[in-house]
Amino acid sequence: MVNPSTLLSISSFSLRKGVTLPDIPKSCSVFFGKTEIAFTIRPANRKTLAIHVFPDGSVVTDAPLDATEADVAEKVRRKGAWILKQKRLFASYPPVIPSRQYISGESLLYLGRHYRLKVHEGNSRSAKLIGAFLHVFHLPSDGTETVASLVQDWLRSRARSTFEMLLKKCVVQTAQIGIKDIPQWRMLHMRKRWGSCTKSGTILLNPELVAAPKDCIEYVILHELCHLKIRNHSPGYYRLLSQVAPDWEHLRTKLNRAVELRLDY
Repeated sequence: MVNPSTLLSISSFSLRKGVTLPDIPKSCSVFFGKTEIAFTIRPANRKTLAIHVFPDGSVVTDAPLDATEADVAEKVRRKGAWILKQKRLFASYPPVIPSRQYISGESLLYLGRHYRLKVHEGNSRSAKLIGAFLHVFHLPSDGTETVASLVQDWLRSRARSTFEMLLKKCVVQTAQIGIKDIPQWRMLHMRKRWGSCTKSGTILLNPELVAAPKDCIEYVILHELCHLKIRNHSPGYYRLLSQVAPDWEHLRTKLNRAVELRLDY
């Protein structure tokens, strides 16, 4: 999968000579089917047109100084399918936020709800969810690393039991497309993905996903289960996904708005 910090671009279009573009960037838009694609024309001292799609979803064209606005718009329209594919790809990545500090008062997201961390000194080490708080007990000689380990171990344990339960539920839904049994699966910390399906058919799930609401976790599991049938993200794949998760686009948006991927987890 492409790193979302990497610019996706193509630079293979040549434009005929015409009316010169203004020497400052200009915002424009064009329709690809019923979808409007907004883009910026950025005049450049070059002979070919380059179209860039950035991680924030913005589209920028570097256009030759002698290109016409109409020609640039037509090239963008012709590449509409490619542009929308890159936008969907970037939208599927979770945003990144700073590392946890593992101190009292810090917010902890679990199954779509916010809880507060309460750190206590005690005679033993443990972590327990009580009401709206995750209470973490550590020895007086312990440092922040121990508190971090206790929190991560608790989250990982909850993630495993939650994923096991939802996998059983999801294979009932995928039975209609021929996936009736739970495949081999395991948890893996991934910096850029919620889930993955290996070439051998093993499902990988990011433990950080336990922060998401259950319906969003189900979406990720269904997404990966469908890859057991179709490995790529072709139109055929999305038709298959729509059979088992008709509201997958809504759930993907909900997931990426509700949960953020942390650099340290």
